[in-house]
Amino acid sequence: MTLPNQQGKRLGVVPAACTYTAPTQGPVDIQACSTPELSRPRPPSATTPTIMSSPARRADVPRWSSIPIELAGVVLRRLSCHADRVRFAAVCKQWRASARQSPPPSHYPWLALPDRTFYSLPGSAFRPLPLHLDRHRQLPHAQSSCGEWLVFERFDGAYTLVSPFSMSTTILLPGLSDTYAPNVPLLVANDQPKPNMLKLVVCSHDLIAAIVVDNEASTTYSKLALCRPGASSWWSICTPDELRHLQDIVWCGGKLYALDSWDGLLSVSIGTGDPTVSRVDHILHNPRWAVEDSPRYLLESSGTLLLVCREDRPMNKAKQTATGPVVVLCNALELEMGTRFKVFEADLARPRWVWLTSVGDDRVLFVGPWCSRAVHVTGAAEQDTGCRIFFTEDASAGRYNHRYYQKQEPFYCSVYDMRTRRSHLFLDTPVCPLKGFPVTWLFPPSQGG
Repeated sequence: MTLPNQQGKRLGVVPAACTYTAPTQGPVDIQACSTPELSRPRPPSATTPTIMSSPARRADVPRWSSIPIELAGVVLRRLSCHADRVRFAAVCKQWRASARQSPPPSHYPWLALPDRTFYSLPGSAFRPLPLHLDRHRQLPHAQSSCGEWLVFERFDGAYTLVSPFSMSTTILLPGLSDTYAPNVPLLVANDQPKPNMLKLVVCSHDLIAAIVVDNEASTTYSKLALCRPGASSWWSICTPDELRHLQDIVWCGGKLYALDSWDGLLSVSIGTGDPTVSRVDHILHNPRWAVEDSPRYLLESSGTLLLVCREDRPMNKAKQTATGPVVVLCNALELEMGTRFKVFEADLARPRWVWLTSVGDDRVLFVGPWCSRAVHVTGAAEQDTGCRIFFTEDASAGRYNHRYYQKQEPFYCSVYDMRTRRSHLFLDTPVCPLKGFPVTWLFPPSQGG
């Protein structure tokens, strides 16, 4: 992975495109090729005569599809960025077929920023996030992400899951007002506010799970919401006593697991018919070494459950202004010096939590409040080695409803090395947050470690 040459600098220039000319004889030299992306033609200068195009001349110009399929595969293997592979497949049908035949390597995720740009790891350029939100209405409490999906609320109250990696791929979900709660009072009425969606997980093609908080309740108890995707579906709001302090949920090995801030790890069984909770089993208590109030992230890695606990989190300072207190983010040095992590693996056979000092040189963890995941890496270079944790610190995350949400705010992305037990700054850039758009990791399809 290539680190930015200048931290915080937005490099708005995409690498020059590869221009191919069919050779008359001899092998093709691919060393001069970079990203296979068609570049814009240069305007003719005053000293360069303009050559009029003719059908005969156009017929002599080689086509991109004339490149041997074997050579296209060689070029494809040189592309480590998922966005470049998408552009490669869009050139022609032959290149699209080559992209299908060559399985993609494990990719680092995109880092979606609050100003609707994204940072493509391992690249070093900020680009606009490819989103067309004509039919969507963004609300801060309705914003979430899961893997490759971003969650948006539509004008009719329903939700649409949009994949920036393929804008033609969407999943339609009902609005949270379309609820069914067996054996409990009606949670949502037409004249009452809807629950807040805190996190959403796409468990399978026919099951969606989400953590929601009821706005009308006097307490902040969480609830588990389940639904089957489709235009005529509805949410089932489940309120068992064991699922009232949910911190995180994850789908692992065909089962839904929940992390409760009081009770620890829970296994949630879903009915085969309607999406309702049929059983909740307590698996593990919280680790004794985990700080009680620290952020915790539950994720799956190669079929096992990992619990990542962030410790010694720097305290953000409150600055008093004429309009009230404003949270001021700690500086980069405080973030590097004060942040530590502990990683635990769930041993379900014992059962117990096992403290890990390493996740392996072929694993990198990306953690965040919306989506966390382990990624398998195979790079031989030092910057591509594993046993690291990427995490973010966003000054605007806690005040999307604040009147100053359009002001520039500092944003940091840091890396914690489990071998040295130290953090270092990876990305430092100012952002101008848009209302209702949080920082999140976006993972290409079928990616995981």
